[in-house]
Amino acid sequence: MSTNNWMGSTPAIDTLSIFELTLPGTHNAGSDWRASYPFFGPPRHWLACQHDSFLAQLNHGSRALDIRLTHNGGGKGPEKFVAHHNGFQNSRTLANLIADVNKFLDNNPDEFIILDFHSLDGADFDYDDFNKIMIHYLGHRLVPRNNFYLSLRELKQVSAQQRVFAAATSHWQLDYKIFHTFINHRWSGNNITSPDDLRQYIGSVLQNSTDNRRLWSLSATSYTAFGGPVDIHDELNEWFDLDKSDWALKCNIINVDFMEESDLVEFCRIASLMKARQRAL
Repeated sequence: MSTNNWMGSTPAIDTLSIFELTLPGTHNAGSDWRASYPFFGPPRHWLACQHDSFLAQLNHGSRALDIRLTHNGGGKGPEKFVAHHNGFQNSRTLANLIADVNKFLDNNPDEFIILDFHSLDGADFDYDDFNKIMIHYLGHRLVPRNNFYLSLRELKQVSAQQRVFAAATSHWQLDYKIFHTFINHRWSGNNITSPDDLRQYIGSVLQNSTDNRRLWSLSATSYTAFGGPVDIHDELNEWFDLDKSDWALKCNIINVDFMEESDLVEFCRIASLMKARQRAL
């Protein structure tokens, strides 16, 4: 299986809606090792949560990009919206995101992407301009809010291009017809989280029922005070393997760091297939 087109090459999952799937996601997708960071500030190993660009993440199988943007008055157009990690900006911008999404979907037209604008930060954040830029550059790609509950098959019948779900906190200057409801992130609430603490937290979350009619994201990330984001691919492979647990079946978006290091994409594909088969019974 190729990770760049795993959804399109698995047509059996087209009976499901986007919120019914199990999807691999990238935490803090705009903060990666290949981005540039200010010389004065924390070292990049404290900030970088992914190895490579938005395009690389999509090609590696991520279908939900967790985006945190702030407004940089020095830039122009989509370049003035800059990615950050806990307020520390880097060289990734909304312009990079738009270009990478368009390039990816040109090459993989049957994949669906969630742009989870988890935080749009700063007292001077220009929501009006952000809204206009999204419509201008990605409007032909955006799935309208009214089509949220359609299955992937129905979405493909409606449009050959609308493949992007853009979600953000509601704001009066964001077009509610195209921006979907803010995606709730289930995370431990602790900035410093060991793999063992994370395992216990995920277990407690998945013991309880979750909102299965909305998009939601499980944070499966570990962070240490000395090393920053931790590569926990061995743990992810243990926890989400369908032969070992039903955790993947209980999730919608599994939000991870350094996502291509694990087998998460395949686990999500299998879990989505199992959900589709259960639907058919």
